[in-house]
Parts: sequence; structure tokens; C-alpha cells
Amino acid sequence: MTEDRVPVDDPVAVLRVAVDSAVQAVLRLDPHHADARQEITRVLAGFAAATAPVRDRLLELAARTPNGPVSATLGFLRDADDQAAGGDVQAARVFLLAGRTALFRLARAGPTDG
Repeated sequence: MTEDRVPVDDPVAVLRVAVDSAVQAVLRLDPHHADARQEITRVLAGFAAATAPVRDRLLELAARTPNGPVSATLGFLRDADDQAAGGDVQAARVFLLAGRTALFRLARAGPTDG
């Protein structure tokens, strides 16, 4: 995603950096620009690539606490990807921002509390 690399021994930190990078890119995106669909698809692909090394561990955290912030964040990012695939750039942006908002709950949780 960016030069913001974090050790993969902390899957939540990897998730935070990946989501933050995606949000920064999407906030700069003009949803009405002709290339917006390709750009949001590129951003979401970057998110997937950045989280790939810890994906299994994130899924374990999400399964452990199905209504927790990791589960919610992954769900919102999945929804963002679905919306982008359907061509709705604005909805994809909203779901990506919702995913970032869900991560705020992690500030109150322990480092491995999904």
C-alpha cells in the first residue's frame, strides 16, 4: 500500500495501516471522475495485498468475536469491494470509511481482541 510497513506479528496493526492507507487514497478520489471505478478497485486491491500475510489471523480474530471491530471492519471492506465491483464508487467509499470507523473500537480493546 505505502511505505507504512508494520511487522506481520501484529495483524491488527497491519489491518489499521492498510485501512488508513486505503482511506487516505479514497478521500483524495473524485467519485465523479472517469477513472474513479478503476482507482477504487486499485485501492481495494492494495488493501487486500497489504493484509494478505495476516488474513488468516484476522479471520480467526473476527471469528472469535463476530460482532467485534475486526469482524466489522472486514465486513465493511468486503461490502466496499462488492460495491466497487458493481460500479458504485460512492457506496464503496462509504463502506471503506465505515470500516475505518469500526477500528476506533479497537482503542478500547486489547491488542488481540477482535
